Amino acid sequence: MMGMIRPACKSSHQYTLQFLALLSARAVGAGTVLPHLPQPRSVGCNLHTSPHIQQSSRRDPPPARMKVFYIPNPFKWLHNQMEIAALKREWDPSFEIDSFKFGVKQAVCTVTELVSRRDWGELCGLLTQKAIDKIRHTKWTNDQVNNLILSPESVQVTQINNIALQYIVDRKYCDIDVTVIGTRIPYNTDKHSLIVLEYFARFHREYTEGRLPDWTITTFRLQNFQAIPRKDNS
Repeated sequence: MMGMIRPACKSSHQYTLQFLALLSARAVGAGTVLPHLPQPRSVGCNLHTSPHIQQSSRRDPPPARMKVFYIPNPFKWLHNQMEIAALKREWDPSFEIDSFKFGVKQAVCTVTELVSRRDWGELCGLLTQKAIDKIRHTKWTNDQVNNLILSPESVQVTQINNIALQYIVDRKYCDIDVTVIGTRIPYNTDKHSLIVLEYFARFHREYTEGRLPDWTITTFRLQNFQAIPRKDNS
């Protein structure tokens, strides 16, 4: 079974408990992710609409019809596959990438809600204190402040960017960088027709023998924010 996050400070928030369960191997099988199309260039995010929507140029596209895809670097993708194989072979035979990605999606969405509410105390146990402090000092625009929350059902991409396994003396560490992208209905629907959010998170776990199997988010940031203006329907 995969590891869980143990709160670093006192927190009774229900989402922390949900995340502990969702990062377990029993979380496999929830949701589908849009295809990841490898191309010989660096990673990127692109917003696409269906042909029907593109023809309706004078109408705002329904959020449910908007599709987002993520283009990973194929060499990085191959590297990650090798690291996953090494992780399963040497440190954690029970590790399953699908269950991990599902738990990550739930955790990232939980963090966005807590950050939006400025509920810093409840972030303890999900994020390190250093990561929380950095978020607290982030300067947000008004549009970002009102549109930070991403719900699990709105997530379209959960992409593993990098997996790093390292030994430091006699200790073993694993860091997994993840990008989560989704869309949401704008807070101000008179101003915007759609919000696209791209979050970056780094999940850290120490695999040294005798250590608790805890995953912690050491870095969290809003990496890309797109507010699609509402079109004039007159």
